[in-house]
Amino acid sequence: MPPELQDVLLLAVMNPGTLLAGFLVGRHADQAQKIIVGGFAAGIRRVLFAVLLMLTGFFPPKVSLLSGVFVAATLLGLVWGWIGFVTRRNRPDAG
Repeated sequence: MPPELQDVLLLAVMNPGTLLAGFLVGRHADQAQKIIVGGFAAGIRRVLFAVLLMLTGFFPPKVSLLSGVFVAATLLGLVWGWIGFVTRRNRPDAG
């Protein structure tokens, strides 16, 4: 039985700290390619947070949700990383 889309999206956006991390990675990236790494890290962090919620009993344990949560969280991390990259100040390279 496939997971519900509502459950996947709820777990993907539940941790605002991950959105902030993606935004900050984008703000500090000096090249646009580094945003992909930030989005991937946000996806991994959000999956770990979803597993923690499942282990503590706050969310019913469904392992099939985790792949959808990873994809949705990575896409959200990419979006927030791009927003951070676009809104950063042009500063000289610190070297």
